[in-house]
Amino acid sequence: MLSQVNHWVEFVATGADALLLLRVLTLRLHKTYLFLTLLCVIAVFFDGVDLWLGDSAEGTRFFVYSRFLVAFVFPVAAWDVFEELSAQLANVRRAAISRIATSLVLVCVCGLIFSGLADASDENSAWQFTTTFAIILWAGSASGSLTFLWVMRRTLRAQSVAPPNNTSVWLIFFALTMASEIFTCFFLFLGDILSTNLREMVQLAVLIYGIGITAWCVLKLRPSPSDVPSAPVNANS
Repeated sequence: MLSQVNHWVEFVATGADALLLLRVLTLRLHKTYLFLTLLCVIAVFFDGVDLWLGDSAEGTRFFVYSRFLVAFVFPVAAWDVFEELSAQLANVRRAAISRIATSLVLVCVCGLIFSGLADASDENSAWQFTTTFAIILWAGSASGSLTFLWVMRRTLRAQSVAPPNNTSVWLIFFALTMASEIFTCFFLFLGDILSTNLREMVQLAVLIYGIGITAWCVLKLRPSPSDVPSAPVNANS
């Protein structure tokens, strides 16, 4: 029963991601937030492929290999969150993202070491190595991106900088999304020791959570100030 509910909720989640992408495009936010727009495109594409392949071996392989792309996009999307404040936060943003990049390199090394503890002499072990490394890299990227957002948020408060509306919206949405991604990574590692019903209940909760924060983001985004038509000069004449 829960598996069927999850299947239909996945369609709703895909629709929510599509609405967010449409909202970004109609507000012409892609001109400012290039990598966040890319993340929205990837989310819709991945959702569509997951629904198409379903719970199959091909679907599992696609999911695992797609984590490598996601791990690359997360940090650049986090960088993009503060694009409207690029002039004020240029030095701090570069310093913070450089530390995140260094951390990701260390995560890659540790992930390779940890994943390589298994014997990769046969096909199953090699696939297990790829899966473990993908999840570790995915979790490290999401954690690093969340840390970057936290550092930048503290900087905004320390400098008493009032972020624009869309910056605040993306900051909250992306932070909540990264928290969900981190939880999902740990859930995948613990999935084998959980009962089927519990796994499906957690999956349903994560889906509803994602739909909720995506719907909130869709409602809160506004046109960038540069895209808002100014009033005519002689309007009050």
